[in-house]
Amino acid sequence: DLLPACNGEITTMSFLQDVVDILLQYVVKSFDRSTKVIDFHYPNELLQEYNWELAEQPQTLEEILLNCRTTLKYAIKTGHPRYFNQLSTGLDMVGLAADWLTSAANTNMFTYEIAPVFVLLEYVTLRKMREMVGWPGGCGDGIFSPG
Repeated sequence: DLLPACNGEITTMSFLQDVVDILLQYVVKSFDRSTKVIDFHYPNELLQEYNWELAEQPQTLEEILLNCRTTLKYAIKTGHPRYFNQLSTGLDMVGLAADWLTSAANTNMFTYEIAPVFVLLEYVTLRKMREMVGWPGGCGDGIFSPG
């Protein structure tokens, strides 16, 4: 039903708007001090409470939205004011927007021809980082390695 299906525009826009609404509700709830950092359940409890098995047939869009809600319901709210961790902390709203942008673009950075703006942003960011550590004129080389 979604794009690129014929006449899939309305269904696609509605589905994506529902996903964005779910994500925004999660972000707002993450900063609510009256909520828990996590609604913790042991693995066997979650396995019994929900069907996590991969289906033989594609799920409906409503089932996918329900899975999104369920996933976030039991996720740790890393943006919560009472969340502390040595590896991750907080929720950077600009970083979140950048993640959404790069996911929507769904490109890689092998060459300038494939991702001109992303390649240029990597270039100027790395040059600035080299300047910050004292390399004259930002000379040098580098590459981002996410993950």
